This record gives sequence, structure tokens and C-alpha cells, in this order.
Amino acid sequence: MSGRRKRARAGPAVAVELAIDDPELAERIRTMILEHPDLRLIDEVEEPAPDVRITDGATAGAADNAVVIITDRSGAREALQAGAVAVLSHRTDGEGLHAAIRAAAAGLTTLAGEYRDLLVEDRDAAAGLKGEMEEEPAHIDLTPRELQVLQLLAQGASNKTIARRLEITPHTAKFHVASIVGKLAATGRTDAVAKAMRLGLVMI
Repeated sequence: MSGRRKRARAGPAVAVELAIDDPELAERIRTMILEHPDLRLIDEVEEPAPDVRITDGATAGAADNAVVIITDRSGAREALQAGAVAVLSHRTDGEGLHAAIRAAAAGLTTLAGEYRDLLVEDRDAAAGLKGEMEEEPAHIDLTPRELQVLQLLAQGASNKTIARRLEITPHTAKFHVASIVGKLAATGRTDAVAKAMRLGLVMI
């Protein structure tokens, strides 16, 4: 019988485990997570296993898309070369962290905006980054409102939540989502967010 823990069942809250050595950073991240009711902190020995693990180790579990790595620039390069799919900087705010956790739980790529140039500087790192399989359009013409909707989509917001946050009707929110999916030639909401992240349209 395998000794591996079972992964948490799908539910309204994403189970998050902290594996951060820096006490100050750990406390800051903990505070950010507790501000979001759709995220749930669990202990490292708690059953079942977390949906997402957050670490400040540059290469710890880098190839696992359920791991979010928070590191500095040199650590980011190392993490990308190790195949990381979720790399954030220490300056990431609460909304950015929330979006990254939701993205990691969905198996999506996340990279801090300030580290995107590393993909240009190091082609090997770019090749190792998951989600770079297909070519994307060079330019996507999204309206300012669509960009707002896209950012909320990246945070895992439903059409009703988008409507409430932007003070529009659910029907209008649904229309904007459909327009975004069409312009990105995506198969759905999740694919649209993944493509938007690769194009740098969603900043984490």
C-alpha cells in the first residue's frame, strides 16, 4: 500500500500548506491567505495532502505544478531552470498570491511580472516552463473592461462575483468572459487565463 497521502477533495476552499523557512515571510503569507475565505491553511501533517504548497526554496518541488515558489531573482532563474510553473517575488501582494494559488490548484502557469524577462534572457528556462507548448497571437486587443474581467477570472471569480465587483449585471459579465475566450482562441475560462498569463496580460 502506498504511503503517499491522498490529495484533498475538490471543494470550495483550496487547501494550502506553508513550507517557508523565513518566519517573517511565513507570517506575512499566512495573513494574506487568511483574508481569502476560498483558501484554507492546513498543517503539514494534516490529512489529506494540500492542493497547493507554498515554499521559499528555489527548487523545492519545482516540477510539481501544485507548488508556489516565493524567491528572489537569482532563485527565480534557478527555479525556472528546474521546471517550475509558479514563481513569485517577495513583493507579491495578497491579490497576486491569491491568484497564483488558484492558478496552481488548476495546474496553470504563474510567473511574477518582474521575472518575465528571465524567459527572454534564458531560452532554456523558457523551454522548461510548462504551458509554452503552442504559439500565441502576437497581439490581443482586449478592452479595459475585458482586462478587468480577465484579472478577476485569474483570481477564480465566478460571473456573479465579477458582476458584483465591477457593478455590472451577470449577463454583461458572461458576455465579457465569452468575448475574452473568443479573442484568446481559448477552449474555456481556464484556458483563457492560462494563455493570458503566458502573454503577460495577467500580472501576478
